[in-house]
Amino acid sequence: MATTVAQPPRPPAPPSPATTELPRRAEIRPEIQALRAIAVAIVVIFHFWPHSLTGGYVGVDVFFAISGFLITSHLLREADRTGAVALARFWARRARRILPAALLVLFVVAIATIVFVPQLNWTQYFDEERASTLYVQNWFLAHQSINYLASGEAASPVQHFWSLSAEEQFYLIWPVLILFAALSGARLAGRRRTIAIVLGAVTLASFIYSIYDTSADPAEAYFITPTRAWEFGLGGLLAMVRPPQVLKMGALAALSWLGIGMIMIAAIFYSTTSPPFPGDAALLPVVGGLAVIWAGAPRMSWAPTRVLGLRPVQFVGDVSYSIYLWHFPLLVLTPFVIDRALNDNLKVLLIVLTVVLAWLTKIVVEDPVRGTRRLTSRKPRYTFALVVIGMGVILATTAAGQAKLAGDRAKQRKEAKAVIASHPRCFGAASRDPQHPCTNPALKYTVIPTPIVAADTGNAPCTRTGRTGLVSVCAFGPTSQAKRTFALVGDSHAQMWRAGVAVVANGEHWRGLTVARTSCPYSTAVKSLVEPLRSQCVKWTKEVPKWFKRHPEVSVAIVTEHNGGTVVVPSGKSAFKAEISGYQSAWRKLPPSVKHIIVIRDTPGAPGNTPACIQSAIASHEEAGKKCALPRTTYLPPDPAAVAQSHMHDPRVQLVDVSPFMCSKRLCYPVVGGVLVLKDSSHLTRTFAETLGPYVKRRIDQLMSGWADKG
Repeated sequence: MATTVAQPPRPPAPPSPATTELPRRAEIRPEIQALRAIAVAIVVIFHFWPHSLTGGYVGVDVFFAISGFLITSHLLREADRTGAVALARFWARRARRILPAALLVLFVVAIATIVFVPQLNWTQYFDEERASTLYVQNWFLAHQSINYLASGEAASPVQHFWSLSAEEQFYLIWPVLILFAALSGARLAGRRRTIAIVLGAVTLASFIYSIYDTSADPAEAYFITPTRAWEFGLGGLLAMVRPPQVLKMGALAALSWLGIGMIMIAAIFYSTTSPPFPGDAALLPVVGGLAVIWAGAPRMSWAPTRVLGLRPVQFVGDVSYSIYLWHFPLLVLTPFVIDRALNDNLKVLLIVLTVVLAWLTKIVVEDPVRGTRRLTSRKPRYTFALVVIGMGVILATTAAGQAKLAGDRAKQRKEAKAVIASHPRCFGAASRDPQHPCTNPALKYTVIPTPIVAADTGNAPCTRTGRTGLVSVCAFGPTSQAKRTFALVGDSHAQMWRAGVAVVANGEHWRGLTVARTSCPYSTAVKSLVEPLRSQCVKWTKEVPKWFKRHPEVSVAIVTEHNGGTVVVPSGKSAFKAEISGYQSAWRKLPPSVKHIIVIRDTPGAPGNTPACIQSAIASHEEAGKKCALPRTTYLPPDPAAVAQSHMHDPRVQLVDVSPFMCSKRLCYPVVGGVLVLKDSSHLTRTFAETLGPYVKRRIDQLMSGWADKG
């Protein structure tokens, strides 16, 4: 989760219900089943209507606490009875309980992805499917969540498997700890004491680390197991505490209501921006869930027992695991199947379908596999062998999808290469040259590169030349007898411009250096980023002028940035004015050896569904540029860097604006002259940047005509 100034790159996914094997029906605790029902209900509402229950993600914490309590209770009974824990048998039971339904859903999602989902999404979806199949999805998402370029990705249909991955990792480690502690204690009393000490130490260490990492890196902390282990651990420690026999029934009823209230307070008042999560903020739903468990099912007329024991509540709790498995894939995949966005009526229908599928999965898949004597009466290795086969089927399916995608990309690259080699008229930016209007009907339905190729294409290459502190430098353009040396400065948008300004470098015989850091515009305004990225950007911005002082041969700085995100706004200023001041302040810090600062106005953006629109236009043989055009006022807003240049009235700072090559006065076009403009929501394709290069050079030549040092 994010702090109040930085949001995590992707929204929190739903929890996995406590996937603990249930005891016989007579031994089922109704309050725990009801807790499952409450937790899965608030998670489903959170995902279907995120603004109606902003803290619904806390259901994951309730489920983790339930898992910790039930699994530890089971393991303690075995340790008391035998003095040890049979790890292989335990893991086999877990596999029979969890994997059949999970692998079924993963297989269905893999097939649905190939059949219904545009190829643009395949790489992300298949990557997450593999991570989910191998139960490392939480670590995969933690890595992706701190990747700036990945932050624009939409949720995959298996993103919710992160919590199931965390549970599986808990199931692997927790029984080993209990076994180690059990073998260290000779007698029952000593064994219990040793187990309590070991589990308590691990729980406390995880809680302390969770508080630290939630503050230092909240995007990562939300997903990883070390920051979540204490939630399981508290449930486990509760399992070692005897039921509160000394408390009166009225006190237990009050405790049960209090626990439910704590969960609902968190669900209603927490949000994705506040408080930092999990950290100590997760105590509220975790302790609330454990309070309900500890109180049991008090028999008082005003106790929640009667409501919690209602058949619909118990039914939802009974199928909560399968509800968890099915609801998110249905939510994500249905718009692709019906080719339209979901409205409230459709969402309600999907919830009904989720419950039906969950019920069928439980009675057809979960219960039969869990109870079949063909597995329960045989050694664990037979269960493990079937697990490997099931996982292999999922991995093979995703591999087949990836192979098809690779083949399609190779074919489209070959076709694009042939078109470019033919040097067609009016290609790319040339088709919108205001000085030489140009049209080529042969390019009307052409899109080069296609979105699925562009998504896998990097920026123009450069050669690493060194690193000083956080300032990393790479070179491009002529390397010998260059007339001038310039630096391309900024964030990832500076890197995307390398293909365009390389035309300038080669045409003017200038040596180019890229001094850029992803997500860090060269500005003294502090960008709202998760730590440690925020502090690193502040430090990088301070180091850049020092680098220029050490390299007086660099006489030109070409600066450009992503016109997006938010900054920390000082009191009395608007965000836009803070950005303007930030750029002006940064430029003034460049030493006098930088005689010219050229500001390239940022490019237009595009919503996440634009690539899919373009793919659809290609498939239906429509003109993608017109079909998928976007309103200029929305996707080419005022650029604070361009405004900062105009307000400075400093002859050293000049502007290059090539937006007319992408936008008219009313619309911005995602395909221009047969060339795809953006490879994602904001970054130019290398091909279009190259077609813009001559016009960037033309503008810089105009600027140079007024320079005293024409070089």
